[in-house]
Amino acid sequence: MSILLHYWSLPILFLLRDFEEIIFMPLWKKRKKFLSLRQTNIGNFFGKVTDSSAFSVGVLEEFILLLVISAVSQLSHNDRLYLSFCIAYMLHFLLHYSMCYQFKGYVPGVVTATAQIPLMFLLIEHYWIMDYLTLGYLFLALAIAYGNLYLMHRLMPAIQKTFSHYAQG
Repeated sequence: MSILLHYWSLPILFLLRDFEEIIFMPLWKKRKKFLSLRQTNIGNFFGKVTDSSAFSVGVLEEFILLLVISAVSQLSHNDRLYLSFCIAYMLHFLLHYSMCYQFKGYVPGVVTATAQIPLMFLLIEHYWIMDYLTLGYLFLALAIAYGNLYLMHRLMPAIQKTFSHYAQG
């Protein structure tokens, strides 16, 4: 059980969930149901990226960020920092559930997010310390995680365009 509660669990769980997104997002965006909703807010799910290679760059960047967070947490024995990113990651699941509700169907990432909920509760319970310092770390983690997510979803279309030009040359 202790291996599941290690600092490196979060990046591993993140990568497993994002594999579902990498594999299914391009296919999902080609479905008739998604295409018919392109002019709505639902058409903005996962940004404008349709290519899994460009999407993978965003996943890689987020994975590296979580590796750095895990390394810093382990080296400094900073359970609050790690706990804060675990909570931020689990709150991200709510976005997937919200998208499923709006789409009224499957959205990539929701299956593995659902499977990971028990493990995330174990991680959060294991590292749980609730005080003002943890709350500060949580606000920092949320700002970093969601700011980074926003930034990557803005950059990935340019990355997709660059990859498209590369493939043609």
